[in-house]
Amino acid sequence: MKFMIKLAGLALSLTTLAGVFTACRGGDDMGADGSDTQGSKETVTLTIWGAQEDQQMLKEMCEAYAKENTDKTYKFNFGVLGEKDSSDKILNDVEAGPDIFSFPSDRINTFYAAGALARIGGSIETNVKAENTEGSVDAASITVNGESQLYAFPVTGDNCYFLYYDKSVFKTPEDLESLDRILDVAEAADKNVHFRLNDDGWYLASFFFADEDLKYGVTYSDRMAEQSVTINFDSEDGLEVMKSLRHYVNRAGLVAQTDDSKMIAALTPDKNGKREAAAVVSGTWNASTIKRLLGDDMGVCVLPTAKIGGEDKQLSGFMGYKLLGVNGYSKNKGEATKLAAYLTNEQNQLRRFKDRGFGPTNKNVAATAEVTNDPVISVVLEQAAHNRSQKNVPSTFWTPMASLITPLLTAKAEGKTVTDAQLQEYLNALCKQIRK
Repeated sequence: MKFMIKLAGLALSLTTLAGVFTACRGGDDMGADGSDTQGSKETVTLTIWGAQEDQQMLKEMCEAYAKENTDKTYKFNFGVLGEKDSSDKILNDVEAGPDIFSFPSDRINTFYAAGALARIGGSIETNVKAENTEGSVDAASITVNGESQLYAFPVTGDNCYFLYYDKSVFKTPEDLESLDRILDVAEAADKNVHFRLNDDGWYLASFFFADEDLKYGVTYSDRMAEQSVTINFDSEDGLEVMKSLRHYVNRAGLVAQTDDSKMIAALTPDKNGKREAAAVVSGTWNASTIKRLLGDDMGVCVLPTAKIGGEDKQLSGFMGYKLLGVNGYSKNKGEATKLAAYLTNEQNQLRRFKDRGFGPTNKNVAATAEVTNDPVISVVLEQAAHNRSQKNVPSTFWTPMASLITPLLTAKAEGKTVTDAQLQEYLNALCKQIRK
């Protein structure tokens, strides 16, 4: 969706635009008709886009910012934009985009190349680098002519997935070590395991990342535009991964065609108190909901091993960060930068942890007892040790990876067998689409 609404100078009340933006006003010098009752303060209008679940929190943070900065009158416009959709929506018309937007760390090069990110400098840059973890600062930076430059604000440091499980089903640590054992236990209890391996390359990568020799690489221009992409997933090692995926997809207890809503539904007890799922692979964004559904029976652990090429290999995944960017085309870059710094500061990262269960990148927040004693965030830190940084991922990676195992699921539904030769064909087609 393009948000082409221009607000400056309009007398129309913003409340009539609630379907597109929700507006709030900071300061106490505005009349009931929106006029400046004092006529002495500068009015600053800023547009912020964020995920649907973050809307109320963002509004309250912005209201607090306005109350702390009474030298100006602030008008805030809010649009709904999930991080996953950020590049498609914003790059479609960068100049008409928001002043501030949230995006995943793997998109930073794309936004930079389009001029969609303003560089962060001065004391704000110094503070961001001092206050946040090294990994998050690296994720928010671009190397230009050999110099690392900050182009975004770290927001959260937990963008990865791990295993939630029902303690009433899995009785021992050994039950959770391997995917085969997890499926054995679940199937014996007439339950299933949700692992989104179809229609989402982010999760499917966990099998390929289990083999450290399977890699991709990107060569960039000075403007961080992709010049070439290499990938070796079509190798013998890659074929072993596909054989492993074929094995697990054909297990009765594995649900590979799923999403967050289906996972939550599968963990919700029916009228008899029975749950369909015994375990799901998800992240911190579902922690509070899963805790509500499972209560004291909620367990959390790192991803299990999977049998690949005759060996038990540790499933891995991406370690990504959520970042906040200031639009390079913003007409209020200075004001937008100050607000973005506020939205990602220590107090607001602590609030994100408390309200949404998100892991902080701010070092002071990460060191609090509230965070270190949190079972979910503790597992995130453990899982991060296995994961690969979600940076410099080829732009061509996501679409073909999302549909890689669709033929396996189709064959399963039709009672057909996928041969090794076909698996190799799928890999060849995958890499052909990803390479440049």
